[in-house]
Amino acid sequence: MTSYYGLLFDCPIDHGLESCGFKRIRQFNLKDRLIYYDALTMNEKKTLIEKHQRCLSVREKKTLFHESQ
Repeated sequence: MTSYYGLLFDCPIDHGLESCGFKRIRQFNLKDRLIYYDALTMNEKKTLIEKHQRCLSVREKKTLFHESQ
């Protein structure tokens, strides 16, 4: 599985939405973010990542559509 540790620190699109699954994790101190994420099961990580990918896809399409106007 590809590493998604960067999402523990910031959203790749400007700012994270309130609905972002990583938003709560980003409120932890740095060490606790890593400990928390590493303790998640593979299925829990997969769920977070899939939610992130869907959100990213929607936000990229909105940005691209907006810029073409």
